[in-house]
Amino acid sequence: MCGTIDLERIRREREEAIEAERQAREQRRVVAPLEEMVASGRVPHTVADLMNPNLVTMSGDTSVEDAMHLMREQRISSVVVQPTADDEETGWGIMTQRDVISRVVSATKKPNQVRISEAATRPLITVPEDTSLLDCAERMGSDNIRRMVVVDTQGHPIGIISDTDIFASVEQFGLPE
Repeated sequence: MCGTIDLERIRREREEAIEAERQAREQRRVVAPLEEMVASGRVPHTVADLMNPNLVTMSGDTSVEDAMHLMREQRISSVVVQPTADDEETGWGIMTQRDVISRVVSATKKPNQVRISEAATRPLITVPEDTSLLDCAERMGSDNIRRMVVVDTQGHPIGIISDTDIFASVEQFGLPE
């Protein structure tokens, strides 16, 4: 019995398998946070529980046309707009499909000649990541908006939550406490 077992290889393979499963769980949480919560038995309480962390940010100097292409390719309805030197005072913004329709199309402007900083809504309306879903829903209703950008403790955008996310959560879990 002179066989050798490569314990280091077995340990390494086990750690790699655990890491791969963790990454797969995280990807499922990002793609379908509500479904992953149902599967894990967790109930969402804050915007961080439901937000989509795949926030797309773009320079305010980008043309609306380029942003529109990206939005269609990625199947998203908004982009977060970084401040340019001209609008540092107003800070971050958001450009939604609705903004493009109301500020570019209905104004008969050419999307390739308009910068997203001109079409964006500013200032960006944000909520901290620990905001309750009820508080977020109240704010959306009072401000008549469909999505809010979630910020970390330093005020940096880290995700987005929409009325659709909250609607699905309430339908699935009931009204949060």
